[in-house]
Amino acid sequence: MLKTTMSFVVPLLSLAACGGDSTNDEYQQALAQEVAAQAQAVSLAASSPCNAPTQCGVLTLTLASDRCEVPQYHVYSLVSPTADAASAAAANERSLADRAVSLAPPSACTASIQLPPTPACSANACVAASPAN
Repeated sequence: MLKTTMSFVVPLLSLAACGGDSTNDEYQQALAQEVAAQAQAVSLAASSPCNAPTQCGVLTLTLASDRCEVPQYHVYSLVSPTADAASAAAANERSLADRAVSLAPPSACTASIQLPPTPACSANACVAASPAN
């Protein structure tokens, strides 16, 4: 009995001594959840219908990249049947991205900032307006 107990305790003590790898596992799991939530939000963000630019909005998502939160934007129809669900899914995705960033290993953030697009309505679909020259 003592031999069986000792053979089980020694590997546990070894794992505890080196810290294990649970933080990296948690980080990878958080990233996977964030990516899945982002895919769900984008799939719900329909570009149509629209009759005017006021019926279009910008869905703000956050890509977790190490210690950085990189904004990503998707123009979508505010009057589509899935608009509210897309907005809620985007809020969930941003929360998951925050969690992933908090679990990331220490590193410098070198992400660039991208401004959100201006939504427009063209041919009954919401699109990003072309920047004025």
